[in-house]
Amino acid sequence: MLKELLKNPTALIYAIAVHAVLIAILVVSIQWNAKPAPLTGTDKIVQATVIDEAALQAEKQRKLDDAAAKRQAAEEQLRQADLEQRRADQAQRRKQQEADRLRQAKVKADQQAKERLRLADQKRQAALAAQRLAAAAQLKADKAKRKAEAARRADEAQFQRENEELLQEQLAQEEANRQAQAAAAQRQQQLASLRDQYEIAIAQKVERNWIRPAISMQPGSCQVHVKQMPGGDVMSVDASACGGDPSYRQSVEAAVFRAAPLPQPPDPAVFDRDIIFTFKPNQ
Repeated sequence: MLKELLKNPTALIYAIAVHAVLIAILVVSIQWNAKPAPLTGTDKIVQATVIDEAALQAEKQRKLDDAAAKRQAAEEQLRQADLEQRRADQAQRRKQQEADRLRQAKVKADQQAKERLRLADQKRQAALAAQRLAAAAQLKADKAKRKAEAARRADEAQFQRENEELLQEQLAQEEANRQAQAAAAQRQQQLASLRDQYEIAIAQKVERNWIRPAISMQPGSCQVHVKQMPGGDVMSVDASACGGDPSYRQSVEAAVFRAAPLPQPPDPAVFDRDIIFTFKPNQ
């Protein structure tokens, strides 16, 4: 109550004034009702004026009525002051309630604002985290792409090198085959030439060992088939291709046996057990 009065100075002044009036009325009433002190034997006798008892009673009643009226007025003032105080208290409470409501609303608004800020910050942090994850994923994808591209280029380079090496090998093989074919052809030509020389050498030796038979007709050249041993020894002779007189064929066969061992080939590759040469008798 005291705190509320201190908050409202007007009500405090009214309360003090009403209490002062009440105290004054009580003091006057007490003094009026007090009996006069009795005279002692030593006091001087004062001649009192005779007052009408009725007038005294009326004056006394008037004073009592005035005191009662003042008391009622004071009580009314006190009641009015109390009423004003209550109204002021109610107004103060409403004001305080409104202030509390506004304060609570402000606190709630502040809390909501903080919550919105927190949610916004949380959303921003989530967005930043998502961006970082996306950036990391993109970086990883770019790295993988670069690695794949490098691997692809390396594979292409390796494939190109292998193709070039294969092409070089093919070219080298083709060149080797060409050279081998050329060498083989040259070898075949050489062997053919050596075989011709070999057959000519055999024919010449047989012709040197041939004894012309006593016949009147002129003998001609013919093909002679000889089977020989690796050392040149003659196994058999077939001069049936030499037509004409039988003595001529026999002389040719005899010349072959006399020519044994036949000449050795200039190259072992041209040796053949079955050999055919052309016999040309000396003219």
